[in-house]
Amino acid sequence: MGLNDGLTWQEVFEGLSHGHAQLRLVAVRSKTGALILDDTYNASPESMLAALNLLDEMDGRKIAVLGDMLELGQYEKQGHEMVGMRAAQVAKDLITLGPRAHMIADAARRAGMKASHIIEFEQPEAILDWLNKNLTEKDAVLIKGSHGLRMDRITAALEVQS
Repeated sequence: MGLNDGLTWQEVFEGLSHGHAQLRLVAVRSKTGALILDDTYNASPESMLAALNLLDEMDGRKIAVLGDMLELGQYEKQGHEMVGMRAAQVAKDLITLGPRAHMIADAARRAGMKASHIIEFEQPEAILDWLNKNLTEKDAVLIKGSHGLRMDRITAALEVQS
């Protein structure tokens, strides 16, 4: 939000380092060397869009692994569709998890993302299998969804333990 308000990256980092807010996004490396942006603590349309904007700044092939956003009420459809449209602009590949995330995938297709680059899953184990088979050291991967989906287990399984 700071960047949208005209702040520089330096000003944003300084404000976060002196404020009381706790960052939830963690960057780790996978066994293949891919950069994993783990933002699995929670998800709202605003935080999803912010995370996709960060992914957009990364080098390499961009993969967005996005799950359901829970508890959006009347904004559920609109929120998921906004995220799908932005994902189509940012990611080379979009992987979704959960029944609500179908709206993300549908919106990405309507926004022009090739159907062959959109993969919809119902189980995190299937996503982990796909990532293990397809990640390279040149990839940047965003993993984000509501905490109830437990997508943090995907990151934990991919992460290189030091």
